[in-house]
Amino acid sequence: MSIQNQHSMPIQWEFLISKLKSSVTVVDATSPELPLIYVNEHFTTLTGYSYEESVGQNCRFLQGQDTLPETVSKIREALRQQQSIKTEILNYTKTGRKFWNELNIDPIFNDEGECLFFVGIQYDISERKYAEEQLRMAAHMAEMNSRGQLEFIGKLNHELRTPLNGIMGMIELVGMEETSNEQKEYLELARQSGEALLNIVNKSLDVAKLGRGKMKVEQIDFQPSKLIQQIIKTHEVAARQKQISLVCHLDLEVPEVLVGDPLRLRQVLDNLINNAIKFTEQGEVHIQVDVKETLKDVTTLVFSIQDTGIGIPQDQMNQLFEAFTQTDVSHARRFGGSGLGLTICKELMELMHGEIRVESQEGQGTQFQVTVPLKRQRMMPNVGNVG
Repeated sequence: MSIQNQHSMPIQWEFLISKLKSSVTVVDATSPELPLIYVNEHFTTLTGYSYEESVGQNCRFLQGQDTLPETVSKIREALRQQQSIKTEILNYTKTGRKFWNELNIDPIFNDEGECLFFVGIQYDISERKYAEEQLRMAAHMAEMNSRGQLEFIGKLNHELRTPLNGIMGMIELVGMEETSNEQKEYLELARQSGEALLNIVNKSLDVAKLGRGKMKVEQIDFQPSKLIQQIIKTHEVAARQKQISLVCHLDLEVPEVLVGDPLRLRQVLDNLINNAIKFTEQGEVHIQVDVKETLKDVTTLVFSIQDTGIGIPQDQMNQLFEAFTQTDVSHARRFGGSGLGLTICKELMELMHGEIRVESQEGQGTQFQVTVPLKRQRMMPNVGNVG
């Protein structure tokens, strides 16, 4: 049966196929050698082999030393099973140049179900594969550079801590001697400066550990109520000095004993409460601990830290958890800080399979919510000091 177009002209299929901008091949499926019996013009242009050089050959004549044997085996198995296949394969031109093909092969059956041909349509995807390889190399180089920078930060911080601890110790020793009021004031300024620098060193070291995947979380028994009491006691003096209220409410449903990493949890809560007190001039800082849900042996707690401080502008909320970033340069001068604390909090919460969220209105205050799943302890252990 002849097929005609709308102008009643017979369609010349071989002519159309020969002019396609993708390679078309036809293989004789009835021959054990599976020879090519047809290739179109684009095939000859891409490979460099003429029609006469190609017909009669098995397609493996395009393969070379870097063609993956696994890919070749997969194609052979599909042909043996007389099934369609789509894959990517590295081939070679007549001059030895490599090129990547996206290969689509379909079997053609007659009415009796006998497989007569395999028709292959190939697309040259060399440019795409080259771009993918460049992206992989760029990502690898970026990862190596980042890892090198983090290792340098880690080593540098270890080198800084020893002399810095020595300076802090000397300041403490001098403070124990007879000193004038003016000297005491100078020593106190030196102590505060040393503590601020030591805090930056410690936080930078945490960032380096997190970046290298060296930070680990423990799974030990602790008492949430005792942990909160110790945290509140730590910050009471700072709140009292600023004449702001530090209020805490603990849900009675909070289990007496849970399993997690109290040290890292305290690190997160200490940072958030310290920030809340630092950025609040009047009013209060309110800490609320609630049970979000209990599923089998896991209890999820929510720690809310809400203040009546300066708040955070909405256009700066997205960069809040980025390293070395502060919402306002003037805040860094006025309140201090390295811009690392919230970055570490976020990373630590991810390590503990929790999350940290923030809501804020500029001039009205901020609320941070820390949600963390903790395993329940069925039997009451001998829980020691969690601080």
